[in-house]
Amino acid sequence: MLRVFFALQPAPERCREVVEYAAPWVASLQAQTVPAENLHATLCFIGAVPQERLDALRAAGAAVRAAPVTLNFDALEFWVKPRIICATAPEDAENSALSLAQRIAEQATSAGFTPDVKPFRPHLTLARKVNRQKVESLVWPQPIAPGIVVRCEKFALMESRRGERGSIYSVVDSWPLYAAEGH
Repeated sequence: MLRVFFALQPAPERCREVVEYAAPWVASLQAQTVPAENLHATLCFIGAVPQERLDALRAAGAAVRAAPVTLNFDALEFWVKPRIICATAPEDAENSALSLAQRIAEQATSAGFTPDVKPFRPHLTLARKVNRQKVESLVWPQPIAPGIVVRCEKFALMESRRGERGSIYSVVDSWPLYAAEGH
């Protein structure tokens, strides 16, 4: 079984910028840094999928047509239950990403999958295993000024595997996002 999800992946140079911006925060909070190559904004979590169903999921992804997505990550937030620090984009700016997430979930459902349909909130997880005492001494969210603008030209089907230092993400397949939906 593969553990998979659809996501936006910022360009590698943007991921490095975000990680560098967050580095002082991560260090002061005695947290575990998420490597730049693991940064992504989850659009639709699918979960465990047998290898033989992967082609059906790829076909669902290939059927999605949407325009490129631009997100402005303007705050760092601490999420209590997963003990993570993440960069978040304002909710009023998520229309194109939200639409993409909904289209992917619809295609996956039509293909016989049961995606986890939590409300979509664009975020990039930057740190895990945050020291709770350190984080509780700060006021959250912390603004990112100016915001970090990320334009995504494609979306990907990604696999999550457990590694020695946490999750490892790899691209299974990806599809372009076009300026005009007819391409």
